[in-house]
Amino acid sequence: MRNLHADRTRPNQSVAPSGAADSEAAFRAAVNDAPIMLWIADPQGHVAFVNRGWLDFTGRPLSQELGRGWLAGVHPADRDLLSKGWREGIRARAPFTIEYRARHADGQYRWVLTHGAPRLQRDGTPGGYLVIAIEGISRDITEPIETRQHLQESEEQMRRLAARVQTAREEERATLARELHDELGQTLTAIKLELGRASAEINKQQLGSVVVDRLQSLIGFAEIGIATVKRITTDLRPATLDHLGLAAAIRWEAMTFRARTGLRCHVRSDKDATRLSPERQTVLFRIFQEALTNVVRHASASAVHVALAHRRGVFELQIRDNGRGITDARLADPGSVGLLGMQERASLIGGTFNIIGKRGKGTTVTVRVPIAGASRARRTPTERRG
Repeated sequence: MRNLHADRTRPNQSVAPSGAADSEAAFRAAVNDAPIMLWIADPQGHVAFVNRGWLDFTGRPLSQELGRGWLAGVHPADRDLLSKGWREGIRARAPFTIEYRARHADGQYRWVLTHGAPRLQRDGTPGGYLVIAIEGISRDITEPIETRQHLQESEEQMRRLAARVQTAREEERATLARELHDELGQTLTAIKLELGRASAEINKQQLGSVVVDRLQSLIGFAEIGIATVKRITTDLRPATLDHLGLAAAIRWEAMTFRARTGLRCHVRSDKDATRLSPERQTVLFRIFQEALTNVVRHASASAVHVALAHRRGVFELQIRDNGRGITDARLADPGSVGLLGMQERASLIGGTFNIIGKRGKGTTVTVRVPIAGASRARRTPTERRG
């Protein structure tokens, strides 16, 4: 139950019909068949009148709704907070809006949005010793709220599914990398060794340089195959990440990035070890790889600076280049799959993703992830800034 609004500064007062009691009776008769749920309460908050719309909603007789009897139809979990909000509105003589659950005639609880406003007495005098009543108008908002809740639940289920898919994908990549290294890599190494022995033996027996040259050529092909297996294995799952940790893996990737592209890549880390789980280290490493790919494709940079730091129970990875700077248009572009992928990866491990671009001064990507065992704040949504 939520008290959505309570305006204590300037009451939105509605004036009851002035004159005799028959004017009030006429007013009640007019609103009785209105297509809304409406009731009137006395200055103490006791209900003195409810219209037919409210009785149709509750399915209860008028006698059970008068006074404070209407509270019996409120969900037990919302009753105390509703009573408190009701009393505060009456005491402040101010409009209020409260969202709570009320039992429908079908026995199910429905969400109801109730708005109350002070009513002035017959002479229209504000305040003083005149009696103030509370008029409440409600509408059934069950379906919008339940739809919103279902959407939130579905979104969370999709996130959990995406996390499981991502974990399964990394496990598959690790398995494939091990098989390539242990099976194909070792087989090619054995072939290379055997060809080397055969070449040496043939050379000793002086059977001809042509045969030796062909064997040497085969050894060269075997070496190319071994190098290819090593490259594919590293791309699938760098061994340094599993054996030496995130900092070492990022340093290795930076070195190969520099050799491959010619761009300077500096890495600074305040610690080599981290308490991050293997899953989180993998996600951060993939974000780092994607950030480097974006630098090559879009930044027109000459250098990249990478910083890894532990700050008050949070691990921070920052990648900064000196390129042209990412634009607001690209930040807002739904087709920027790389950015969306990095953002989603960070979100899956409870982290935040922030990207800032300054025209002509480069782009900075910052990912912050809570460290296991540290006091964790409530998860915050990911950020993207231009």
